[in-house]
Amino acid sequence: MAKLSKIANRLDAVLDLMGPVIGVMLLVVGIETYRDGGSLGWPIAGAVLLAINLWVAWRRLARWRRKLTPSS
Repeated sequence: MAKLSKIANRLDAVLDLMGPVIGVMLLVVGIETYRDGGSLGWPIAGAVLLAINLWVAWRRLARWRRKLTPSS
């Protein structure tokens, strides 16, 4: 039987790592919308979301690396 905490941790990691992908997609759509005459807010929102998601993924990776290194 699978432990729910292990499943929850894996799901949390997948969601954290999917964030930058969604941020890139929103940035691309925002740039296309802006080129078609839309608001400048869309590419700005995409860039902000991408930056936040990259920061979260970086923190997650750093936390994961700390767990792998043995304590002295």
